[in-house]
Order: sequence, then structure tokens, then C-alpha cells
Amino acid sequence: MEYSLFNKESNKAYRDLLVCYNKINNMSVKVEWKGDSNFVGYDSKGNTVSLGRNAIAPMEMLLISLAGCTAIDVVEILTKMRKNVKELNVLVSGERNEDYPRYWKKVKIEYIIKGSGLSNDDVEKAIKLSMNVYCSVAATISGKAEISYSYKLEQV
Repeated sequence: MEYSLFNKESNKAYRDLLVCYNKINNMSVKVEWKGDSNFVGYDSKGNTVSLGRNAIAPMEMLLISLAGCTAIDVVEILTKMRKNVKELNVLVSGERNEDYPRYWKKVKIEYIIKGSGLSNDDVEKAIKLSMNVYCSVAATISGKAEISYSYKLEQV
């Protein structure tokens, strides 16, 4: 029997082992064409995302990935610092290269953070750690894209 990460009849222990392995250093994903300009992406845990003309574009997915990666980092860092974060929104915009390949040339990240007892120093430290140490997506695109960021801090 062939064991497939994307086959629901696969051996559960094997899938669990792959999920554990993927968390360490490697990941596997799959994209299926569903006809016309419709695609579905699957991650190693079975989550799905629609891609295509009437869904999320792959280049937008990259920006979403960047926003998600750094948002997770910032919340985890501030939480470990015992700071009270109530809300975080991360807005990402980008400018693409005019010629092919149309990669991201410039990316701007704006963090909107609400909490109590947060200082500018706390927020700046968390963002810098995310962008310079922890966020793998930022590290991946920083070779081509100029990444800048800003933040707004609101005490609530």
C-alpha cells in the first residue's frame, strides 16, 4: 500500500510522523487544478486554500504568509515578555517588478497593536526580533524585496 500525506485512507501514524517531521525542517504541500482558473492548495495537516483568478492569487498569498508569520512572532514574543496584547492587525502592501518575473520589489508592513502596559520599546523589540531572527517568510523574500515596517500602538 502506498502511503500518501494527502490520502484520507493513509496510515494515521505515518501522517502524524510526517506532520512532526515537517514541523522540524521540511514541509510538503500540494496544489490541485480544479478546472478553469481554479486551484486548491493543501498543507500537510489537510487545511485547504482556494487559489486562482476568483480566489487568492499566489503573490497575495505570499503577502498573507508574511503577515501571518510576523503576526504570530510578535504576539508570541510580547506574550513571553508578559505584555498584555489585546489586538493585533498586520497590513502588508507591496510593489512588484514591472518585468517578468514580477517578484515583490518593495514590501511595507504596518502593525496596529492594541494592549495595556505596552511600551514603544516593547513593540519595537518584538518586531525587530520577528523581522531579523524568527520570521522565515521575511528571511525568504528579503533577498529580492526591500522590506520596511511601521507600527501604531494604542493603549486600551
